Amino acid sequence: IYRQIVCSGSNQSLTKSPNDFIGHSKCYLKLFKKFRFILILVVFVTVFTAYFSNEPSSSKNSTRIDIKKSLKVESKNLSKKAMPNEFTDKNVTKTVSNSSIDSSFSKDSNVQLGICPLIPPNLGARIQIDYTNRTIAELEHLIAKNQPDLEVGGKWKPKECMSRNKVALIVPYRDRLLNLQLFLNHMHPFLKKQQIEYGIYLVEPVENITFNRGLLMNIGYAEAVSESKSWECFVFHDVDLLPEDERNIYSCPETPRHMSSAVSTLKYKLPYAAIFGGVTEFTKDQFEKINGFSNLFFGWGGEDDDLRKRVVKKGYTVSRYPLEIGRYTMAKHGRDTHNKPNPRRYALLKSSSLRMDYDGVRNLNYQVKQIVKNRLFTKIIVSYDQEKIINSTKIK
Repeated sequence: IYRQIVCSGSNQSLTKSPNDFIGHSKCYLKLFKKFRFILILVVFVTVFTAYFSNEPSSSKNSTRIDIKKSLKVESKNLSKKAMPNEFTDKNVTKTVSNSSIDSSFSKDSNVQLGICPLIPPNLGARIQIDYTNRTIAELEHLIAKNQPDLEVGGKWKPKECMSRNKVALIVPYRDRLLNLQLFLNHMHPFLKKQQIEYGIYLVEPVENITFNRGLLMNIGYAEAVSESKSWECFVFHDVDLLPEDERNIYSCPETPRHMSSAVSTLKYKLPYAAIFGGVTEFTKDQFEKINGFSNLFFGWGGEDDDLRKRVVKKGYTVSRYPLEIGRYTMAKHGRDTHNKPNPRRYALLKSSSLRMDYDGVRNLNYQVKQIVKNRLFTKIIVSYDQEKIINSTKIK
């Protein structure tokens, strides 16, 4: 049809007779001139495709590099060009030792891991309390053996997944060495099994000043936040209380949580519905919103009830685990001679809501005397002036 149109413009068909050879030639010549640009383009595309289809794709090959094998290569052979793009970030240097390569890869792998499960695997129920008397040095050796990745300062995080929670334990402490040894021996493996990133902070007042649990809790919070802004939640924990159930998870609470709802010395029952002492947990925002503990409860008693009043005043509800889970053993201990019952505690409780905005974690007055770090904890030794604190916190 094309030949008929181009050659003669008529409906006369062209035969295949040899006598028509010249006519055929003229016809094809006209066809070539008419469509020569299209023919040239087709030939060019065909040649171009055939040539480059045989070239190897460098980007595809780079994604197939065996990273494990490449990590075994001498550091002098390691360069960004030899690594696929997704591994050539700021964590990979051009020249590193073999040990550094392994370390870098471990860190990169941790970044790529998923978040730890909401409910940690392999949790049991009741835990046997180990009352073996071990020195701090013996505990350091024992716990470091079971948790070799425990960091100086009593900090740990899981390696198999990224922890959902970063929790600082604040523990007021003085003259309770046996309790402390039991606590450390118990809490490190307990928290590790829960896949929680955690740190343990002891806050100890110097000798010959009255013990103030609420003030020490506030100081511990302030020092922990000062050391690391990454802490999301805070457990305020008495050193003589040991959790008995692995399901008592120290995760960040939606509302302020009373952890120690069933204590051995109280026959595993709540002595009264509003109790909020022993072990409590807050998120950072919750604790700052209530302005933490009161700083005025010098001596034993009252600061936990005052804390509960603050929580309610700011519109929070208190959460608890069921009694069969929130079980704690209270370790035996003697009475601290510098922690006598506070005779002013009942009067102070009457003014809780009136002074909570200017008596708390935002209104601290103390001096850090020493910070001691070992493998199991960070200890902050502090001093404060009782009379000065009381006089500076008058009801406005």
